[in-house]
Amino acid sequence: MNRQRLLAPGARNACAALAVLGVGALLIGLKLAPQRALASLLLGNTYFLMLAVTALVFIAIQNLVAAGWPVLFRRVPEAMTAYLPAGGLGLLVILLGSHSLYHWAHHTAGVHDAILEAKAGYLNLPFWSLRALVILVLWWVFARAIVLNSRLQDIDGDVERTHRNKRLSAAFMLVFGVTFTLASIDWVMSLEPHWYSTMFPWYMFGGAFLHALAAIALATVLLNRRGFFPKFNEHHRHDLGKYVFGFGVFWAYLWFCQFLLIWYANIPEETAYYALRSSPGWLTAQALSLAANFLVPSALLLRILSKKDDRVLIAACVSVCLGRGLDLYVMIMPSVAGGSARPHWVDVPIFLGLGGVFILLFERAFSSAPAEPAKDPYLIESLHHHG
Repeated sequence: MNRQRLLAPGARNACAALAVLGVGALLIGLKLAPQRALASLLLGNTYFLMLAVTALVFIAIQNLVAAGWPVLFRRVPEAMTAYLPAGGLGLLVILLGSHSLYHWAHHTAGVHDAILEAKAGYLNLPFWSLRALVILVLWWVFARAIVLNSRLQDIDGDVERTHRNKRLSAAFMLVFGVTFTLASIDWVMSLEPHWYSTMFPWYMFGGAFLHALAAIALATVLLNRRGFFPKFNEHHRHDLGKYVFGFGVFWAYLWFCQFLLIWYANIPEETAYYALRSSPGWLTAQALSLAANFLVPSALLLRILSKKDDRVLIAACVSVCLGRGLDLYVMIMPSVAGGSARPHWVDVPIFLGLGGVFILLFERAFSSAPAEPAKDPYLIESLHHHG
């Protein structure tokens, strides 16, 4: 099935309406509660932007190891990368309002703060902006190059494009390791500049990549139900389920490692982070995040037959997607809301608006090329996966 529109006109209009609602909520929020509105924008933009770039990581890993099994549905993660330019625009709005969101951005020079003064060479708006620009440009350039090679191969069938993408993927993974670390520190960890954790970029990656795997599996199974990827079978589902199960455990391991190291060291600059998030409301949110990201998918996907069942896989992936939002909520919102874990009225419409933008961009990118890369040399292997 080639170049079929994914959304009915009504669904497309609904996504557009959500995007308009999100913009309206953001504009009103910037007037009435600018700090919270920017925090909600940061949460939603980080959710979808890191999903887009870690979907590219999934593609790059498969290219590097010459994996044939996911070629059948490779257009799904490719289409997810279409959000990267929109994520850059969202980050620009955050930059313009950074004085309301980031404490270090409005630190008064005359007020003595030894920690902020020591970090001023790194945490300053010109350098922060430059790093963000470089990060986003590099992510977009690699995504554009890798996806373009994949699409051009549909036209000329040149096997060299597969080798070229393998070389691009190797370079991207090296760049990604550095840029994702900086992005995690700059965009999220620096919300609380007196706190630090050497585990934090790893923890952010674990959550983002788990989210990408769940979103890829969820979208692929749902598209398969719509008639796409007719050769998609239980072995594809099983491998996707193993990915989600394995990285759910990995995410929980990273969560525990960060918490244990900070608890055991008992350094005030570090423990303050968890002291705030151990208050009743935030502790409940953390517990729900652990359940959604680890306990629920692990229980659902423990058995081999469960991983092959699309209903169980859908349930596990939905749990992870919800859990990723909760995880980011616990990371971001305490820095602006203090001890109150109650959602603000701007949180949901801004998030849903960004979700509408993501779906529209995903549909446009996915529908712009054949659903299956027909001339990829590994497609035959994918069509007969374990057959």
